[in-house]
Amino acid sequence: MRDLRVPASPALIELRRAQSGRAAGYNQVYSKKKIVAVKNPVQQQRYRLGVDIGGTFTDLVILNEDTGNIQTLKVSSTPHDPSRAALNGVRRARDELGIDLASVAQFTHASTVASNTVLQARGARTALLATEGFRDLLEIQRHKRYRLFDQSYQKIAPLVPRHLSFGIPERVDETGAVIKPLDEAALRQVLQTLAKEKIEALAICFLFSFRNAAHEQRAGEIAREMLPGCFVTLSCEIYPQYREYERASTTVVNAYLGPEVSTYLERMNGALSSEGITVPLHMMQSNGGIMAWTEATAMPCRIVESGPAAGVIAAAHFGKLAGRDNLLSFDMGGTTAKAGLIENGEVRLSAGQELGAGINISRILHGGGYYVGAATVDLAEVGAGGGSIAWLDQGVLKVGPQSAGADPGPIAYGLGGERVTVTDVNLVLGRIPAAYFLGGTMQLDMAKVRAVVERELAAPLGISVEEACAAVIEVANASMLKMLRIVTVEKGCDPGDFTLVAFGGNGPVHGIELAGDLGIREVIVPPSPGLLSAQGLLAADVRYDFRQTHIAAVTAGDLDKIENLYCELEARGRAALRNYGLAEDAIAFHRSADMRYRRQAYEINLRLPDEPLAEPHRAVIAEAFHALHEKLYGRRDTAGVIEFVTLIVTATGNARRLAHAPLAAGDGTVARAVKPAHKVFFRDAGLVECACYDRALLRAGDELPGPALIEAVDSTTVVPPSWRVRCDAVGNLMINREGAKR
Repeated sequence: MRDLRVPASPALIELRRAQSGRAAGYNQVYSKKKIVAVKNPVQQQRYRLGVDIGGTFTDLVILNEDTGNIQTLKVSSTPHDPSRAALNGVRRARDELGIDLASVAQFTHASTVASNTVLQARGARTALLATEGFRDLLEIQRHKRYRLFDQSYQKIAPLVPRHLSFGIPERVDETGAVIKPLDEAALRQVLQTLAKEKIEALAICFLFSFRNAAHEQRAGEIAREMLPGCFVTLSCEIYPQYREYERASTTVVNAYLGPEVSTYLERMNGALSSEGITVPLHMMQSNGGIMAWTEATAMPCRIVESGPAAGVIAAAHFGKLAGRDNLLSFDMGGTTAKAGLIENGEVRLSAGQELGAGINISRILHGGGYYVGAATVDLAEVGAGGGSIAWLDQGVLKVGPQSAGADPGPIAYGLGGERVTVTDVNLVLGRIPAAYFLGGTMQLDMAKVRAVVERELAAPLGISVEEACAAVIEVANASMLKMLRIVTVEKGCDPGDFTLVAFGGNGPVHGIELAGDLGIREVIVPPSPGLLSAQGLLAADVRYDFRQTHIAAVTAGDLDKIENLYCELEARGRAALRNYGLAEDAIAFHRSADMRYRRQAYEINLRLPDEPLAEPHRAVIAEAFHALHEKLYGRRDTAGVIEFVTLIVTATGNARRLAHAPLAAGDGTVARAVKPAHKVFFRDAGLVECACYDRALLRAGDELPGPALIEAVDSTTVVPPSWRVRCDAVGNLMINREGAKR
């Protein structure tokens, strides 16, 4: 049952109208009233909270701005209503940690509500208005087949059924000139039909509206007049770029998500207010920046990957503190494992993503989901998390993508789980200490785990329980290795040139072995790795990405025109960031462009100089594009014409940085942190007696050799033989292969 789709409140209807009615630009301010709501004098307050809702657990991180001390909480997720888990965590922070909620200066949230709305098919009843003759955009999509050799394969069903897609008489050409005026009488007739259909959201995507948005804007005005309370999305506001299918798909996804997400966010903000939190809710975007919840209600397609993005931002943050700029983030949670790349301190982004395609780590096959054209942290993902289920397929051992999730969870939790999971086998092999699970607060049923492993895996395969568990680890690791190679090798990068940052509840359990297989010599396990994504919420900047299609040759295009377009995009960014009360010196702009050789079908993104374009830049940009193309594809076409396709400005605003209280210095011994040793399985050594340490008692400068288990409430770090650990000044575990030099 759809528990979030309730009638919109009058305040939310007014907000939607204000959002939909912005003139020419999806980033403009809604109203002075809303600006005031965002501009809170947060500098005088003390705490910053980050809440990340995952598939198994919901994580809270509380930063004391005065001292730099960080406190954490982990509560069980509530899949049927994610906000319940977030509020449970907030109340625990108040009651158990003594946090004065009235002193919260910033509350930032990462949520799966947008992605789950699509995955669970519980979005709004949505209609599409397209240019006459183009109503079948969603059905036609692209010519590519997601599964090339599957004769039974069918494309994913459009979010808008064909009987709710209508062609409207109007036409604008590729230059923006009006060929056929908008037929308002025909439009009104269609809208009357949609009113009878009781649609909840409307997407409008006319041909070449990114060149001339007048027809779309007028159609939006009439739609809001005739369909009061309907969530209206215009393609010229949400995705002003060329390629009709991608623009239509993005517009439809945004409309489909709108009522569900906006209702959820309004309810969440209201619930936080009722608990005594006076600052407005902020959301993590898919691009790794944050935005006010009021803006997320207008652009819900921008928060689809908010949780995973926060993890990569946190990995970059802690890597920088350790003096490392080239990083490979490895996030292994309860349901999936995800990987992202950070080069020269910058998180790699993609121009869009496909939502609802399921878990697929191939970067070659596209078209399995709904395209969303919003800047997104570039991630590869595989269904290999702690809750991933191990199973036999005609005698072949497989792991995932099915997951036990939070309910019922792994067998060991004793909550009704009956399928062997990755967490279960790690417990059997001693890689996760059963006696100290969640700090010793959770009793585990290890006898049942061994019995089910024996019945479901070991006996059918004719091997011991330990051998079966080790095989599950190997299969899961093989899937994750492929994922890690996709974001490095397939992007022209040598994994050995990067430091792996392992986090998530299970990342430090598997990360060091995976690093060794990739030829990586150094691994960082940040403080509280099981809650790192929530920490990323506190390290993120306010961020906007502004894009405008403009096709022009690099060597012959009108540089003055291109420079004027960049200046316009920067002006829009400055206006948006000032609404957060940011000082001018806290605002920065970065330019890039999606570029290609002429007649290529797709583009690659190139960072451009953050300065006014002049004639000398032509040769510099051309050579940089040749070099990037050669790095990615192994060839350059020096005789080819290079084109700008889409101009991009990223506007960031830094209100404050995540600061950490320094870790106390050690005394040259780790005796204070030693715990009773026990047997742990390592792939190359088998079951060995392993030293164990309490991470909470390690100090700056402490060093210890592997094999070792470093135990913490939120995650265990498994250090194989031939690796060595050093604790740095902020609490990072710097883990290096013996003899390796950095």
